[in-house]
Amino acid sequence: MSLENISSIGIGTFRIDLTQDEASMNALTHSFKLGQNYIDTSHLYENGKVMAFLGKFIKTIGRDNIFITTKIEPTVEKITDIEEQLNKYLEIMDIEYVDCLMLHSVIFTKLPLLETYKEMNKMIELGKAKSLGLSNSNLEQLKEVNEQYPISIYEGVYNLECKLNEDIGIIDYCKVNNIIFCAYQPLRRNRTANRNYPLLVELANKYNKTQNQIILNWIIKEKGLNVLIKSTNIERINENYEATQFDISNEDYERLNSFRAKEFDDVKIDFEGKGGITVDQLANQFE
Repeated sequence: MSLENISSIGIGTFRIDLTQDEASMNALTHSFKLGQNYIDTSHLYENGKVMAFLGKFIKTIGRDNIFITTKIEPTVEKITDIEEQLNKYLEIMDIEYVDCLMLHSVIFTKLPLLETYKEMNKMIELGKAKSLGLSNSNLEQLKEVNEQYPISIYEGVYNLECKLNEDIGIIDYCKVNNIIFCAYQPLRRNRTANRNYPLLVELANKYNKTQNQIILNWIIKEKGLNVLIKSTNIERINENYEATQFDISNEDYERLNSFRAKEFDDVKIDFEGKGGITVDQLANQFE
């Protein structure tokens, strides 16, 4: 699976329900049939049990038909940790390579960032990864890595309320440098819609869509970003797919572009791991 062919709606696996494995498998299969061929996972999700579950899913659809992203986790203390982690993940999923290998967060390595990515790049040379990604960094850190070890995918928080990655220039940098920006928590796990912002309520009524469909349409079609969504509800999966099948006026897109949620704007992010609010927790600060 090539980068050029990955779907704009990716499959998230955080908190996938492993107690309902048949329903979860059916949901993954349904998502795939709708064209969702990008899947993101982490060993942190249920201590590797999600990876093992995905291994079964991958076998049913064929390895070459899915783009798999996985992450180097806390904490990288020595250079050999990287290959050891990746070997473990490949074994759990019973695959020979991942399509994209990324550092889950820049604070997850105790080694210099470039030293970490030099070793991660060796995984490409060894055939255990096809490309590199990055997640949860500031712009300077992204530039530092990308100039030495080209980044293909950047996973970052982005939604109607949390526009930090746009504000600090990461989204523009990704576009200029042909890096796919994949927005996680695009719907803030339905919490944005639950707030019933007047603008979203108005647009949902105007276009006869749900608030979540308005948000997804705006992120994908107006902002030109990919999204990462976890859902095991078939109706919700269909709803997400249908979010890209209608048009919103440029005037209404501009209203969404201009929308600000001050309480999220005021959150100070700790990019250095000094005990403050990390960027991956921005979307979870408020209900």
